[in-house]
Amino acid sequence: MKKIALLILAAAASGFAADGSLKESGPARTFNELEYGTLSGRVQSLTMYRDYADDGKGNGANSTLGLQLGYLSPEIAGFDFGLTYNGAAEFWKNNNSGLLANDDINVLNEAWIRYRVTTNAVVTIGRKVNNGEIFRDNDFRQKARSIEAVQFETTGIKDLKLGMGHAFRMSNWIDAGDRWDFNDFGDVFGAGADTDGITWGEALYTGIQDLEIALFDAYAYDVANLVGTRVKWDVTTNSALVGYYRHENDVGNAASGDSDAFGISLQQKVGKVTLEPGYFGVRGDTLHFQEATTGMNHPLGSSLMIYGTQFAGESDTVYLKATTKIGDTKFYALYNYTWHDELPYDGQEFNVVVKQPICDNLTLAFKGGIGHRELSGGADTTATDARLFLTLKF
Repeated sequence: MKKIALLILAAAASGFAADGSLKESGPARTFNELEYGTLSGRVQSLTMYRDYADDGKGNGANSTLGLQLGYLSPEIAGFDFGLTYNGAAEFWKNNNSGLLANDDINVLNEAWIRYRVTTNAVVTIGRKVNNGEIFRDNDFRQKARSIEAVQFETTGIKDLKLGMGHAFRMSNWIDAGDRWDFNDFGDVFGAGADTDGITWGEALYTGIQDLEIALFDAYAYDVANLVGTRVKWDVTTNSALVGYYRHENDVGNAASGDSDAFGISLQQKVGKVTLEPGYFGVRGDTLHFQEATTGMNHPLGSSLMIYGTQFAGESDTVYLKATTKIGDTKFYALYNYTWHDELPYDGQEFNVVVKQPICDNLTLAFKGGIGHRELSGGADTTATDARLFLTLKF
């Protein structure tokens, strides 16, 4: 019944946009013009295929239809609030579709109330997507990562942006099991027991010409404390250097573990193409704060498969990214190679993304990846990943 209702609702939303643009006509615009708040949304089909036969996992494919509905209220006496619902139903699958992390979801991903303390400072309570140094939205499937938290943000100090808060639970982007739902951070980090969440703070300073400096700290109770920095230097109008360092150490009842992560990359524009060669390394234990948990604001970004296991302890990764736009078509490519001291293989992966607008608010995107592992004393393995997105925003 849930799947049927979701499909009918998604189809109805699509029907509203016969001209490809709900911003130009339709119920959403009619409601928004009444000044009772702003409605927005997205209908998205995602078809995926993965082949991990060399790893003994076989292959799998499926298709999901997702619906995102959002509402933002007007601000009254300094207060406003927002709601975002995310749902997705799997309507076709084949073989081992559990490989895809693309199952059914049903969650109120955002439900927050915000108070504007001053012109440049706000306090937010509730479920909200946060896209900073500690938490990243990473809308890789049918929903973005979201946290249930008390947050404070201010830009009241010249050239300085500050954010801090305490997160109680988190809803991940991964559409598998209940990882899409709001879970205790003990589950998020695989700590084996409930925790008291994460207290964090971060600062972004831009007061020095051509320089951007971020500092951050996050204390995950009974898991780990993270402290780090990210620095971007615009060397010329076409070149920038990005440096990155973070340290994690165990706290409270957590098992003993420490790690350091380092990164450096060059962002270089060559004609219409932006190239980015870089390095990312981990010393010590596997990172707690990374793409499968809270995310991380690092130029390496996230591979489609993370087949090289870039966030494992005692690993080194070199990579090259390339982005460009030809007409309205966007192209993205990422190659990375990771070698390990503790895992019995070295891995590499190549990703490509092509995104093409069809009409206003309607886009078609293809994402593909191929990974290869060179095993010590065993047969090498190769795996593939392919995804097709059709996305209508209104």
